[in-house]
Amino acid sequence: MLYIGIMSGTSLDGIDVALVEITSQTNIRLIAAQTYAFDMSLRTDLTHLLSSKAHSFKCIGEATQSLTLAYANAVNHLLTQQSIPPTDIAGIGCHGQTVWHAPDADTPFSIQLHNPALLATCTGINVIDNFRAKDLAHNGQGAPLVPPFHAALLMPYPEQVTQRIIVNIGGIANITVLPSIAHNRLSTDNELVGFDTGPGNTLLDSWCLQHTDQPYDANGKWAKTGTVLPDLLVRMCADPYFSAPYPKSSGREYFNQVWLKQFDVPQYLPADVQATLVALTAHSICSGIHQATPKEFNKNASVQWLICGGGVHNDMLMSALNTLAPDNVTVMPLEAIGIDSDVLEAMAFAWLAYCFDTGLCANAPSVTGAKQQTILGSKTFA
Repeated sequence: MLYIGIMSGTSLDGIDVALVEITSQTNIRLIAAQTYAFDMSLRTDLTHLLSSKAHSFKCIGEATQSLTLAYANAVNHLLTQQSIPPTDIAGIGCHGQTVWHAPDADTPFSIQLHNPALLATCTGINVIDNFRAKDLAHNGQGAPLVPPFHAALLMPYPEQVTQRIIVNIGGIANITVLPSIAHNRLSTDNELVGFDTGPGNTLLDSWCLQHTDQPYDANGKWAKTGTVLPDLLVRMCADPYFSAPYPKSSGREYFNQVWLKQFDVPQYLPADVQATLVALTAHSICSGIHQATPKEFNKNASVQWLICGGGVHNDMLMSALNTLAPDNVTVMPLEAIGIDSDVLEAMAFAWLAYCFDTGLCANAPSVTGAKQQTILGSKTFA
């Protein structure tokens, strides 16, 4: 069966669309994928909505409709490119654009903008969405959602690999720690570990925009002109989120310019702050992996850290991860094993749509903290 997955992350670096053939829970093949840039006015509107300020329902409604039409145009364009009619597609798995994630609220919630009815109508394809709600209803974090997909796609390992850890560096960075070779199979008995480690690109991008008028620091070029400030880095790393036990998840509603202001950053050179923020992302990722990896793990094991998301294109960040990684770890972009790192999450939502249609539980209570496994999503027919 053919499914389409759509993902636009908190970095707002584009709309990722993946066309995926799925014949079983673990038989997954990418057919085609493309990333479509946001229209600048839509990106501006979404950036404003991702701030902590109050917004009118009119602004929210207009942005939702514009975003949904952008999703539909991306899907239709990809299908036209591939000469595939909509009737060949079993469903679209659409995550939507997260604008507020509050798993620790008195009544936890997570809000993703998009209009499934409009998307289904404009594409002629059934839409599966609202993936986080059921996990939240079972007292889970509703995030991260993709670790079970990582296990389905990336296990079993090649003979020479002992363990794989997937590091997704989007606006927020998250990790998936797959079972070691001793448990090298996909099974509900295997407890996956996965959580948000902290900021990925979100602080880097907002600081870069503020001081260079560029939406992101391409290849970490600007950060390379700065110097990491050890005292500032230590104070940032002392934030209680980093040492909090998992399950845990976060977002731009926590790690933002307001968070950054508490460190009195205007006293430093902007490029030095940018370099320190790169170090913060790298240190918090490595700290999270250390927190999640058993102390008794064999130091001679061959471990792969597979990096994906926008952060994989930041040379300074990749270098920092390489420097911090233990000697038995190989840090590599996901492309090194033949998978496009930019579309992995879009593929995941195609897989989640397949799981919904086939009645498979797709959350991992060991990751989200939910009381039980459950089927994720809701369906809107075209």
